[in-house]
Amino acid sequence: MILEYVVVCVSEQVMPDRFRAEIKQILLHFKCHVHKSERKKTGLYYHVEATHMDLESLNASFMNLALIHNIDIAFIPKALFETKKGLVIFDMDSTLITAEVIDEMAVKHGIGEKVKKITVRAMNGEMGFDQSLTERVSLLEGFDRRHMEDIMDKLVFTPGTPEFIKVLQKLGIKTAIASGGFQYFAKTIQAKLKIDYVFANDLEFENDKLTGKILGPIVNAASKEQIVIDLAAKEGLTLEQVVAIGDGANDIPMLLKAGLGIAIHAKEKVQKAAHYRINFGPMTSALSFMNHETV
Repeated sequence: MILEYVVVCVSEQVMPDRFRAEIKQILLHFKCHVHKSERKKTGLYYHVEATHMDLESLNASFMNLALIHNIDIAFIPKALFETKKGLVIFDMDSTLITAEVIDEMAVKHGIGEKVKKITVRAMNGEMGFDQSLTERVSLLEGFDRRHMEDIMDKLVFTPGTPEFIKVLQKLGIKTAIASGGFQYFAKTIQAKLKIDYVFANDLEFENDKLTGKILGPIVNAASKEQIVIDLAAKEGLTLEQVVAIGDGANDIPMLLKAGLGIAIHAKEKVQKAAHYRINFGPMTSALSFMNHETV
């Protein structure tokens, strides 16, 4: 049986000859035959064939090479690479935006370091997300609603995010936010970027003061995985047509459920779990993984 893959190498800088030579050495070592290579604006693509493959060792070799050269590398089955994508689902905090919103809220409330420590543990998968979120929101009891707008005004999109979403919209690809963060911020970002769907947690306020409680079921790792399934069905797509992008431990089930799950500038645990990762480039690097760089 012939196995067909595409090696996608992405960098906004010129890829050195040494990098190209080392890629070819790795492919030769793992008995992958290169039958086509092509260079586009930011991507270098090798179309390869093999009769058998040690994927774990091969991917480990690519990860080491990526770290040496600061070039993102993905080893994608040809069928998946060529599948027309119809939906991209994003995490919000540290994915669409550079900040963790709950940490920004905590700073405003005078408990920044206390909450940030819990956030780090949760995003690294060291404690359950539901527990961590409940603890952090309870610490924010009394938070004044008027600070929400101040925080929103200071949030910054991650590099390449607005441009990436504009390209997706031109391609007719649907977009969604699946966030363990909060609805006010997610819905404001949805409006700014014209994202199609949004799922996030709802905070309870009384007299414009946060009660320290969350309304309704928590959007957690299991919820995000189900969102992938439900939105794919709603849009009439297979899971192979869905892309998921995130950075935290609670994104792992979503990344593994989608056909193309990309860990972006992610925590170590997430990088190890995800099949594909962007560590060096902007959000637009995902276009190369999706076979849409030329748009």
